[in-house]
Amino acid sequence: MSYSGGGGGGGAGGGYNDQRGYSSRGGDHNRGYEDPNRPSSGGSGSGGYDQRGGSQLRLWRAPVLVPLLDQDMRILGTQSQIRASKKSGVAGLMGGKTMQLQVNYFGVSVNSLPPEIFKYHVDVERSPDLAADSKYGPSGADQKDETMGDELKEEGKQEGKEEKGEDKDVEMSDVSAAPPKREQRPDRPLPRALVRNIINAALRQYESEFAGIRVVHDGMSALYAPSMLPWDAQSKTFVEVNPDGTTPTPPPAPAPGQPPRRGFKPRTFVVKMKLAESIPTSSLTDYYSNPDVNVMPVLQALDVAARHLGAQRLIAVGRNFFSMKKTFPLKGGKELCWGYHQAIRIADRKLVMNVDQAATVFYAPKELMELVLAALNARSANDIRGLSDRDSKNLARALRKIEVVPTHRKDRKKAIFGVSAQPADHTMVSIKGEEMSVADYFSKRYNTQLRFPQLPLVNVGSKRPGKESWLPIELCEVAPGQRCSNINDLDTAEIIRQTSQPPKTRQETIIDQVRQAGFENDPYLSAFGVKIEQRLETTEARVMDPPDVQYANVSERPSGGQWNLRDKRFVEGATLRNWGVVINANVGERDVQGFVRNMVDMGNKSGLTIEDGNPYIIHQDHHRGAQVEELMKMCFEELKQRNKGPPQLIMVIKQDKSVGSYGDIKRMSDTMLGIPSQCIVSANVRSAKPQYCANVCLKINMKLSGKNSILREPLPLVSTAPTIIIGADVEHPRSGMGSRPSIASVVASLDRYSAKYVARVAAQKASSDIQLLPHMLRDLFLAYYQSTSRKPEHVIYYRDGVSEGQFYDILQTEMRALRKAFKMISDDYNP
Repeated sequence: MSYSGGGGGGGAGGGYNDQRGYSSRGGDHNRGYEDPNRPSSGGSGSGGYDQRGGSQLRLWRAPVLVPLLDQDMRILGTQSQIRASKKSGVAGLMGGKTMQLQVNYFGVSVNSLPPEIFKYHVDVERSPDLAADSKYGPSGADQKDETMGDELKEEGKQEGKEEKGEDKDVEMSDVSAAPPKREQRPDRPLPRALVRNIINAALRQYESEFAGIRVVHDGMSALYAPSMLPWDAQSKTFVEVNPDGTTPTPPPAPAPGQPPRRGFKPRTFVVKMKLAESIPTSSLTDYYSNPDVNVMPVLQALDVAARHLGAQRLIAVGRNFFSMKKTFPLKGGKELCWGYHQAIRIADRKLVMNVDQAATVFYAPKELMELVLAALNARSANDIRGLSDRDSKNLARALRKIEVVPTHRKDRKKAIFGVSAQPADHTMVSIKGEEMSVADYFSKRYNTQLRFPQLPLVNVGSKRPGKESWLPIELCEVAPGQRCSNINDLDTAEIIRQTSQPPKTRQETIIDQVRQAGFENDPYLSAFGVKIEQRLETTEARVMDPPDVQYANVSERPSGGQWNLRDKRFVEGATLRNWGVVINANVGERDVQGFVRNMVDMGNKSGLTIEDGNPYIIHQDHHRGAQVEELMKMCFEELKQRNKGPPQLIMVIKQDKSVGSYGDIKRMSDTMLGIPSQCIVSANVRSAKPQYCANVCLKINMKLSGKNSILREPLPLVSTAPTIIIGADVEHPRSGMGSRPSIASVVASLDRYSAKYVARVAAQKASSDIQLLPHMLRDLFLAYYQSTSRKPEHVIYYRDGVSEGQFYDILQTEMRALRKAFKMISDDYNP
């Protein structure tokens, strides 16, 4: 059995590196939109289906998830610890040619390492609430800055609407209504960026407590020191840590006849540091002679030390660092930002640092209006009137957690938590007994006439009902330095164009980034006895000959990673007997019928037999107000009534490549209807180019359990005995998405050619390991057996999405899950 893992950091390839969405593995992104316009790869095995990263199959029925019982979690028998197989290098490979390559790795000298590195566990907590001090009131973010002017308490009335909690405060809540004491609120985890700032503030405020010892930390819970810190005890508590650097403001004198006003007290935190372990650095040299030595603690410490200076100067995103000095504007209020990725790795009897160019998307520090127009697909604010519930939800989703700065009065930045149900000129408030709209309030209070009073307001107060604070969209600017996770396909295409570079240019960029990172003069690296070389490493590589791809009637050798499908027929063509078309775009039925004729013609030429040349067509114009999911359901019900067998496929024609509707379509087809769907952009319907139709046929054939192509020569190991190839990954929700589950997926091959695949998907609590893995694997093994009538004798298991620090533990856990799955098949089954 072979086990291979990936993740944790970028590599030395093409493309670009952006945490999870964009990596240095070739440029394909992980957003999951079907793009038949891509150059044809002939559909060899992994092509021709919904591409999420290029090689995952969709499951065309809702997966059956069986909860694990307590007894299922028992380890079967006594298992010794498992080691991942070592890479054999190029020596054992046959064919191709060898060559010397410069790679984007830099040597790491550790000749001056201290004998031990001391790791301290860091806890960061909020200071006890100081609300009892009536002079100051609640501290920090819980206290409203009274320099903003008169407080507004909405009477809860909106035009034509009953009072609702989400429409309470217009701009600020009433100061006289103090927020609940902190002990009454549920504990919320502090944002990672804030935790890093708090630890940095503690190191500054209590610098003398560290006696000149340079320490580094990971911005979460681990702090490392090259020598033991000079404390009487093994722990230390630092109080009144102030990350904002603000000072208390005494209460202003109250106006005649008014109650006393309160001052401002900065938010403070308590930081606790406790010695966790001492890490002997000799484990590095021990590892070279004994691979069972756990070297990860040392590597993690040195990696944190190498990243510490960059984390203080730049914007950290995962293992990447970005500077806002070099950007490229994108549409919709976004910009592309360049940076670099770094990670210390262990190589052949030495350490190296991987450095690569990285790129990601940030919100441009411009008017919030640009993001609003992009989210609503509007040309100008004058086009936005009377948002539907769907548009309101999309807008709230697009703006959620974006930090803005009010422009009518330069305040500190505030995060958006939602949008109002009514526009600014219909949201009524009562000011000292006088009822007025929010638009009128800003006109009177700030002498600011809103240009777009028909737009909704953004909530910059709190998610808690009754604690919202509303601001007009046109009076908000996006705060700088915020990474954008909402990237559409148009953005992706532009990003790929901007980041595609010749190897020589990329090499020069990487070397320049290493110089700018300042590793040579890094005082933290010096404190830990580490030195980073400034020249690229050289290694031996082998260029393998491309395999011949076999079709039903001919074989072809790829050139440059692609080949032409002209006059080639699929190895196993599927038959399409009963299918429908949903038109969810501004395109006429005549154009659609022409596109269908071209598809039928191309399918029959390629080996995809489309018997039903007149699919059922349903147009959105005939069902005003119906969403795409409703249209798909109506289409599915009509297909069931036809005497052409069970429904097989729904083709959905979309107006554009928007990711939101794509997710709705796939959710409906995959989990509700149980048949595949195929998305087509309306512009491609009108042109109906043969190459486009051929690529769509690739996808449809695979979705209908056909087989596009195979390798002419059998693969080693796979061809000698029944072999199943498995790939597994866990996708976690982005930071700030609350309690949303992680999504675990496992995909496996179904034939001797490794050209057909099936998948299982499960939602689970946030965890890096796959909690339902034994049952998911059992299903996949049974699917392989049903497809081939043989049990797999070899198992090749690829695992992605695991950091180097987690890899060893995940290996042990998931190998046990594999053996558990074997026993669920048969007591004597042990491939």
